[in-house]
Amino acid sequence: MIFKNFYLNTAAILIISYLIGSFPSAYIAGKIKGINISNAGDKNVGGMNTFQTVGKFAGVMVTITDVGKGALAAFIGDRFSDHIFVALLAVVFAVIGHNWMIYIGFKGGRGVSAFVGGLLYLSPLTILFLYFLLVPIALFILKDSYVATTFAFFFFSFFLWIYEGSVWWFIFGILITLINFIKSFDLVKTYYTDNRKYVNPTVKKIFKPIFKEM
Repeated sequence: MIFKNFYLNTAAILIISYLIGSFPSAYIAGKIKGINISNAGDKNVGGMNTFQTVGKFAGVMVTITDVGKGALAAFIGDRFSDHIFVALLAVVFAVIGHNWMIYIGFKGGRGVSAFVGGLLYLSPLTILFLYFLLVPIALFILKDSYVATTFAFFFFSFFLWIYEGSVWWFIFGILITLINFIKSFDLVKTYYTDNRKYVNPTVKKIFKPIFKEM
């Protein structure tokens, strides 16, 4: 433990996790190329937009870094606390940090890579269920990256609860879903009010064998 007091220790872990999540890898990659990624493409400060506006190599490096942020937060939570929910909350705070980065005026991405990084450390096999079943099904039905991700995360919460056998995992999944929904609220709203549908070009390439018509 960092501190002997449980609450003080937990607070320290969550603050550290938020600061880790706030590391603006996509913003830095864009600046190296002379691009302000927060004003380019879909203005998302994350891996997908880096692929589209900066380049493939930069996109790969940013995605790896963002996954690492979530994994590092999970490691710190697991290493310095005896309660699994602290490790899960550490991932949640890393995602919050990624979505609202303190270093660049609280702009950010959508935290998916950081979330995956946390799962990679704490429950790696569950990623297969999320990205080989739930996300493809949601994309196929909804034809929209942002709405599909929110729905996939919601149903994934129940799977985590059953698979891990702890309600803490369900709460974790719901918190991640809520954060994703808040970050994507305008896009989710226009999906229903303006009949907007959009699948990120990188997502299209990943799921091309399955969704040729998208």
